[in-house]
Amino acid sequence: MRSGVLGIVLAGLTMSVSLTAAAPAPAVQQYYPGPGIYCFGYNECAPIAYSRQVFSDAELTNLIGEGSDNCVGSGSQIYISTPQLPSGFELATPMYVCSSYGPYLPPEW
Repeated sequence: MRSGVLGIVLAGLTMSVSLTAAAPAPAVQQYYPGPGIYCFGYNECAPIAYSRQVFSDAELTNLIGEGSDNCVGSGSQIYISTPQLPSGFELATPMYVCSSYGPYLPPEW
């Protein structure tokens, strides 16, 4: 029984690995390591500053707070200072990227 289950698991893993390896690589692709980060290439990434609005309801009709992120630099590190807003349903809109050369607006935005 164990060897049958192990065989099925190994066959599934082999299939998933072969399916991922078969996918063609795109010619040019922007690299996004996660939400809130924009990368200019694989070596230079910077945080994204957002304009934030907080609503008390899911329909986004009752605004209870708003604010904007600020870029903060310390030495060679750049990070975002997020305003303290009340809890609720947040709507965050990207404003610009906090690059080492100053605020940057990507052309695709």
